[in-house]
Amino acid sequence: MRPATKALALSAAAAGAATWWSRRSSADGARPRTLAVTVHRSYEELSSELAQHRPAPLADLGDAVRLHSTPAPKDFGTELRLTVERPGDVAVDDARQALRLTKQLLETGTVMPPDEPLVRRRTLTALPLETAIRRAGKEGRL
Repeated sequence: MRPATKALALSAAAAGAATWWSRRSSADGARPRTLAVTVHRSYEELSSELAQHRPAPLADLGDAVRLHSTPAPKDFGTELRLTVERPGDVAVDDARQALRLTKQLLETGTVMPPDEPLVRRRTLTALPLETAIRRAGKEGRL
């Protein structure tokens, strides 16, 4: 294949990927999203605690989210469902992070900070890895 043909094919692929990404991003913001986690505490104990007050990470999100709890299947604890009702007010990434922090608080009573590598220099080649690690906490995958 000629270099010009390769460049044209790559630019067409990049344009297609950009179009797909922009449509995907705009479609996600229009509808309510529901996120769920299982907390390893009994439903009776946890539901009475949640009725008294919301944990701090969820309270910071305000009225744009709704929390619903149900018993998890096979007595595995409590399933928490967080619905982002107004996606324009709260980003789904922020809601996902708040739900993770809430799970940690309800199970252990504290939020564990992420591990920091002992030896890692900030270099130009390490920037993509640092960006991926920073975004993994909000997006749920690395």
